[in-house]
Formats: sequence, structure tokens, C-alpha cells
Amino acid sequence: MTRQLPRNAYYFFWSALFLYAFALKAQSPVEKFNAGLFDDASYLVYATKKKIPEDIRKQVLIALSFYPELKDTKLHFRFRKRTTPLTSRPRIFSIFRKKKNRAYVITISTKSKARLSPILFENLPYNAQIGVLGHELGHIAYYKTKNSFQILGLSFKILKPKFVDSFEFNTDKIAIDHGLGYQLYDWSVFVRKALNIREWKGASEDGITSKSQRYMNPITIQKYMDENPIYSKK
Repeated sequence: MTRQLPRNAYYFFWSALFLYAFALKAQSPVEKFNAGLFDDASYLVYATKKKIPEDIRKQVLIALSFYPELKDTKLHFRFRKRTTPLTSRPRIFSIFRKKKNRAYVITISTKSKARLSPILFENLPYNAQIGVLGHELGHIAYYKTKNSFQILGLSFKILKPKFVDSFEFNTDKIAIDHGLGYQLYDWSVFVRKALNIREWKGASEDGITSKSQRYMNPITIQKYMDENPIYSKK
């Protein structure tokens, strides 16, 4: 039976990944992005080996600019009808390739259950779209650190709700450490209002972190931003 790592071990990993990313000169945190101020030429370097639908090119390239370690990663963004608003995974036939040669796909749902329709990507505010893309890119950054057998093992671990709680929570932490805390915060606030819920699974009333919290609440996101020095440089 596989024993789940303690939470502080995960935090060590995310912190190390954060330091690596910013050592490669990822973009500094920006509170609000404006679609009208987007300069495509400034982001072309992040489009290498990426297949991006034109409708979301701006949001994707901005999110990618916070993940310099993914600059040369093969990544396909696509629209499909799926229940889950967004999903990320390695391409099946590339799992057994060397890490640097793997390809990944991020699927963005165009139609879901009626209850989830308000939070489909197309219905999100611009800043929140960048935030949720940053979360998905956090998954890709995590997959890139794993060997083939570890990735296969994940397919079994995600059948366990407690593992999914930790997996998604720590992916939010990756996005925050990469500088996308403001965008993730906007996504978190919007989702809770759109679905008419105050908290998601496992959150305490005041929003403070709990072991079973799956996606960070706005208060939790703010807490991690307050503790991270990159957000104090504004």
C-alpha cells in the first residue's frame, strides 16, 4: 500500500519548484491583466511547441509566461464537451518517452452539466481565465518532474478522494508560487459566487487551510500570497 507523503513534504517540493521557476525569470505578479493591452510580440517565445486556439491565445500565453520551465514543452490546448471544466494530462503515447520529449494536453470544456455551466471557461472573467489556466499549467509542471511509472501510478492515486484533495490544493500552491495568485484569487471568488456556495469541500468557515480542502478558498489564497515575498514587491 502506497503511503501518502506528509503535507510538509509536498510544500518542500512546491517551494523548490517555485525557486527554480523564478530563477529562470518568470514574470512578476500582476494584479489585473487587460486584454486590450496585450502585446503578442512580447509573448511569442512562450508559443514554442504549443498548439493554441486563437480565441484563447492571449490568456494562454500570459499564463505560460509564468512557467518558463514549460517554454519548450509540447502542449496542446483544445476545446471539447466534457463534464469537468478543465483537465490536464500527458498524451497517452508519450508517457514512456523521456521527460523532455513528452507531450501534454489541456482540455477546456465547452459544455457540461447545467450546474457547472456558469463556471465554464468562456463564462469566466479574463483575469480568472488566466488564473485557472495557471492552475492547469501547475499540473503540467508537476507531471514534468515525474518518471513514466510515477505518472502511471497517479492514475490509481487519483481514485482516492484524499489524494485528489492534496493534489489539487498543492497545484493551487504551484500557481501562487509562480506569480499567478491574483488571477487564481479572482477565479476562486468568481466560482463561489457563480455556484452560490461559500466554500468548497473541506474548507473551514473562516477559509483557513484544512487537510481535506481541495481547491483553495479566497482567504487561503490570500494567506499564501501574504507569506510569499514576490507579492510584497508591488
